[in-house]
Amino acid sequence: MHAFVLLKPDCRRRGLTGEVERAVGAAGLTVDGRRVVTLSPADVRHLWSEYSDAGHGLTLGFLDRYLTTGSSEVLLVSGPDAFETARRIKRTIRARYADGPFANVIHAAERAGELARQRDHLLGRENADPPVSPPRPPGRDFRRLFDVPALVADVWPRIQGVPTDPGPHRLDDGADAAVGLGPDRDHTLDSTVTALWQALPGVEPSRAVLLALHAGWSGGTTVAVGSRSAVHHCLRTLHEHGIRNCRQLP
Repeated sequence: MHAFVLLKPDCRRRGLTGEVERAVGAAGLTVDGRRVVTLSPADVRHLWSEYSDAGHGLTLGFLDRYLTTGSSEVLLVSGPDAFETARRIKRTIRARYADGPFANVIHAAERAGELARQRDHLLGRENADPPVSPPRPPGRDFRRLFDVPALVADVWPRIQGVPTDPGPHRLDDGADAAVGLGPDRDHTLDSTVTALWQALPGVEPSRAVLLALHAGWSGGTTVAVGSRSAVHHCLRTLHEHGIRNCRQLP
């Protein structure tokens, strides 16, 4: 079975194509074909069907900014256990070269069910019955509250490398306690920002996004400070939204 590796725009811009091809060869795979593609927003939604505009407008806004503003390249690869091997190559290259949450250089299908759908779409082949990936946790539709593309453009320079820590949101005039938030693979950017939006009254959208991204990429950050009662209320709200990797800091 043929698998694929997608070299994203930052991979090509940074001159890492040779590194990926060497990793492919070292893993025992052969490059049987290649195609340069420029992804459109519609392509992004087809390839990552676990996201919807209504529930994942922030995630898709950043993916559009990342993936549609430059050309990518598809490598069609074959060899022993090509699907699993391509996944291992993806993890290896990302561990070496990823430079931020929307700068992870390379993609390969993560689930066997999505391999044919993504591969065939990238290569321009017809697929009469493409399976849809299970949906990821959604958030609220922020498109109704603010200009998502404008927010993405504003935040983008601050999420290259480790996302900027905007500092904690002040809950009230107290300073007795704080709330720490850590990474949570069971949530998406949109579901995390939705929780922060409710837990941090008056928080600016860009601050909520940066807090969520910084917590996920850096391993944890302080998202709020205030009195103990305000912090307890903040934590209760986060828990109500399913956020578990959060705690009170002294």
